[in-house]
Amino acid sequence: MRRLRLKDIFTFICTLAVIITSIIIICTFLTIYQFYIVGQMFNSYFLLQLATAITMVLWSIRFFIYRKGKERYIYSGAFMLIAIIFMFFIVNLVK
Repeated sequence: MRRLRLKDIFTFICTLAVIITSIIIICTFLTIYQFYIVGQMFNSYFLLQLATAITMVLWSIRFFIYRKGKERYIYSGAFMLIAIIFMFFIVNLVK
């Protein structure tokens, strides 16, 4: 059996963040458009923005660590920019 490396653990955390964010997207849209009321926490886009920002930061770090060359800076910069934009909207309470 091979040893679990830090790279594998971080990739798993990033993938788990994507899965959780996808579930939050589905629950938010179901609640906001009143197809099915999942819960009060999904009545606004706050949780969706927060989950997306966290996921983008994790993927930005992952691309910065594991990519080489131009991809390293372009991908991590793009993901970090998206995360900063989401955090700007969270701070300004955009609903």
